[in-house]
Amino acid sequence: MTTLAVADLPRSLSFENQTAARVNPTVAEGSSNEKEVEFGDLDLDGDPDVVMAIGSSDFGERRNKLYFNDGGVFNEASGAPLIPEFSSSDVSRNAFIRDYTGDGWPDIYIINDSNSGGFAGSDKMYVAQHSGGVLTGYSEEGATRIPSGGALGAACGGVSYDFDGDGDWDVYSGNYPGPSQDRGLYNNGTGTLLDVTGTMVPPDGDYTVDVALGDMNGDGKMDLLISNHSTNYIYYNDNEDAGSGPGDFRYAGSTQSLGSAAANENSMETADFDNDGDTDFYWSNAIGNSDRVMRNDGTNDDNEAVLASLNILPGSVTGVTSRKASIADFNDDGRVDVFVANQSGTRPTVLRNTSAAGSISFVDWTPKPAFPNNGAYNGWHAAAFDTNADGDVDLLIGAFSGDHLLENTRANEVTEARIGSTLPDFFNEEPLSVTGTAVKIGDEDAYAATDVGSGFISVVLNGPQDYRLDVLNGTGSVVATSDRGGFGVEEAVQVSTTTGTYTLRVTVVDSTGGACDPPDFDGDCDVDFQDLLTMLASWGCVDCPADLDGGGVGFTDLLILLSAWGDFGGVEYQLEVLGRSG
Repeated sequence: MTTLAVADLPRSLSFENQTAARVNPTVAEGSSNEKEVEFGDLDLDGDPDVVMAIGSSDFGERRNKLYFNDGGVFNEASGAPLIPEFSSSDVSRNAFIRDYTGDGWPDIYIINDSNSGGFAGSDKMYVAQHSGGVLTGYSEEGATRIPSGGALGAACGGVSYDFDGDGDWDVYSGNYPGPSQDRGLYNNGTGTLLDVTGTMVPPDGDYTVDVALGDMNGDGKMDLLISNHSTNYIYYNDNEDAGSGPGDFRYAGSTQSLGSAAANENSMETADFDNDGDTDFYWSNAIGNSDRVMRNDGTNDDNEAVLASLNILPGSVTGVTSRKASIADFNDDGRVDVFVANQSGTRPTVLRNTSAAGSISFVDWTPKPAFPNNGAYNGWHAAAFDTNADGDVDLLIGAFSGDHLLENTRANEVTEARIGSTLPDFFNEEPLSVTGTAVKIGDEDAYAATDVGSGFISVVLNGPQDYRLDVLNGTGSVVATSDRGGFGVEEAVQVSTTTGTYTLRVTVVDSTGGACDPPDFDGDCDVDFQDLLTMLASWGCVDCPADLDGGGVGFTDLLILLSAWGDFGGVEYQLEVLGRSG
């Protein structure tokens, strides 16, 4: 008997809290610190470092932070002597790590809320100082490099991107009343920013709370997604007959209204969730305390994105006040997943992307040991990046109180041969990954989950054949089914549970043309007399299915068939399950 292993199944996914071992702040902090987390290699040692913009004074007492990454351990270096102004009480909203001056060393730009107090209340540019190829500190030069000395108004969000395509970094600042006009700042190539608001940015009087980037109409240019307290917009970048240069924003008629979110504090993050080539976006608090995925279905005659609002998300992000989402492929399966920070509720959420066949879907994949229901991670934002050079995307959460590092790890991996038909305990524990073997068409593997409590289970099935995945309750009734059809198509479900036993059932729907052949010509995962008759009927045929050696069906092919005689045993699949309360 032969079992065919499949090497390209998605790897299993879990997380482990590594904060105590790998995050070393210098100053303790209280609660309600609103943070935006940015990563980049500040000291050019190959490890991504971290800057946090924190709303000190108005929204917490903690000042801005800088962490150096020393081999996967984050050591805070805020304040003197490296960056003394980080000890001041700026109400900071965004941090950007970019080489603004073009000298090869990343600088730091901080968007501040100048309607509030703090260190002059102006935007800051911290220019890297380096002697002999070593970072020695930062010189705050916003007064001379930023228009109006950095006093650009009351800002809540922004982005930094090369808007005019000239090879250097520009800044877009989203403002709220006092004044409310958003600002566009273009880099002259040496790190001095020029105010181009009057010609490049649509006039507005909105209360902007967040700004995101994405090519929403597929023209190869980055557009802006503007989250406001009132109407939300897409600002399109240099559409036909609009503006005067390659980086212009469109003027009147160039903005697409997205309507008003029911919650003022909303934000949008872009990604292609269904891998169809169009940029979709995740909208936090789009409908009150309810997030949405906005699917991009192409463009209309005005070259604007045609968007569909999808109510497909689990209750962990539709019954709480979410904050910003972070986008990354956590399990290396070629689909981007989502981490959603939460302001209310007891925990954030990892949304695992289970989209298939053009249909966007997610399941909650937030393991309880790493993300307990205690509110410790409540906050505004997290950065998703590889913190320790192991090739996996981790999370650094800037919580209201403290910073938390969640390392991307593997689930509890077991085999069908080892566990039999009963799953090890997984509810409120580490996710479980079972490697099983598919059998003949119509046959089933069933696994009993005996430790399930009140909450939910998420189940994901991958393998090369065409499967159906069923979840049955304690009475044997099917409570959920995934049967999307097609070889290698992932099946996935999320099911609300009560205390009791549940059964996960894997059924092979079709294996014809799958991994059981050749010489299993009829696709039943047996090499038997039917296959022998097929070969004999094809004797002498060249380049037909029974011609295994490419030289015409003959004795060599017969020997290959006889050596494989019997049951293939099956083809490996991977069944993953996560369960938790809360």
